[in-house]
Amino acid sequence: MQIDKTEFIKRAKIQYEETAHTYEQYRARSIKIENSRLHIIYGLRGVGKTTIMFQRYLKEPTNKRIYIHAQEIELLRLNLLEVIEEAVSIFGQDMHIFIDEINSIEAWFEHIKIAYDKFSKIKMMLSGSSSINLLDSKKELARRAVYTKIEPLSFREYVDLVHKIELERFDFKKQDLHSAIRYDIYLNEKLKDIGVNKIWKQYISCNLPYLFQTQTQTLKDLVEKAIVFDIAKSKRFESNTLAKFERLVVLLSASNKITYDNISKDLAISKSLVEPMLDALEQSGIVKRVYPYISGKAVARKERKYYFTVPAIRKLYASNLPIAEHEISGYMLEDIFASNFDPIYFSDIDFVYSNMMIEIGSKSKGIKQMRKSKILSNLKKIVIYDKKEILENDKILRVPNYVFFSQK
Repeated sequence: MQIDKTEFIKRAKIQYEETAHTYEQYRARSIKIENSRLHIIYGLRGVGKTTIMFQRYLKEPTNKRIYIHAQEIELLRLNLLEVIEEAVSIFGQDMHIFIDEINSIEAWFEHIKIAYDKFSKIKMMLSGSSSINLLDSKKELARRAVYTKIEPLSFREYVDLVHKIELERFDFKKQDLHSAIRYDIYLNEKLKDIGVNKIWKQYISCNLPYLFQTQTQTLKDLVEKAIVFDIAKSKRFESNTLAKFERLVVLLSASNKITYDNISKDLAISKSLVEPMLDALEQSGIVKRVYPYISGKAVARKERKYYFTVPAIRKLYASNLPIAEHEISGYMLEDIFASNFDPIYFSDIDFVYSNMMIEIGSKSKGIKQMRKSKILSNLKKIVIYDKKEILENDKILRVPNYVFFSQK
């Protein structure tokens, strides 16, 4: 017997009221949520959206809040708008509805638009696993919804959530030797009981809240779900193409730069399919596309690099490839930079960010690359590396990874 919408609302209220309190034990991420009647948060699976939702949920009055999982609505074949209407009839218009994994429901934004316009006092917070299905929703919900992308953890967030130590933000606007030295002293003092280098190494492999309670190997499940649920639901690809997405992830794990020709040949697909597949992986939150830095010239359309937003995903998929461990480690450092900073570009050095040329890696490699670079010299030259020394010579500032990343 199919459950009706009234019974569904009652069960959801009881079940998730209990579930919500289990999330009180987790430290909250400091995500800025604008004041809006309709707020949509989205991001890679495992980034912590459900935790954010429940912690916001608990701040609302008990009799004016309800949490709903959209997959349940889909499985029970209920109508989303009718469920919202029933919730309003039970709890009143001045309530807050939280709906997780909203993109599980086809054309969900049409239901939300009607509910938003029909009930002038209702507040809604929705979450989605990716931006794949958000483009259409932005057209429908224009001037109604506020969208917030939830990114993987910054270094300071990781330290706060895992080690319960709040760090001041490093002000890197001056980009000078003395400010870096002062912050390094402060950071080492704050983290002396654990060791700043130890924490940094932990962070590189664990910049996703999902990994706090599960093994790295389960990231394969996370990627597969992104393909099967998020990318497949977009209905952009045939089933035989969907089956090749995981192989594409393997190819990307081997290097951060790969040609469309190589992908086309390896996957046995047409070149016209390559870019849409890469777009889908980027919109799912698995990879980030970076364009070249070309001063005074148009950016080459097909020249780009791809970095993983979670370095541990690259490590997992590259572990069975004939790639030296130090190469994977080097790529992972570039991944974590790409995950943290935006907008960024690449050139003959690793990155251009803000008004800085950034080289990531060993001390000697960074200096050599900076001296060879053809980029205009008015950019500040920064080498981010795994040594503790903070040095400046030849107008090149060298700082430890953990110092530079603490500005986020």
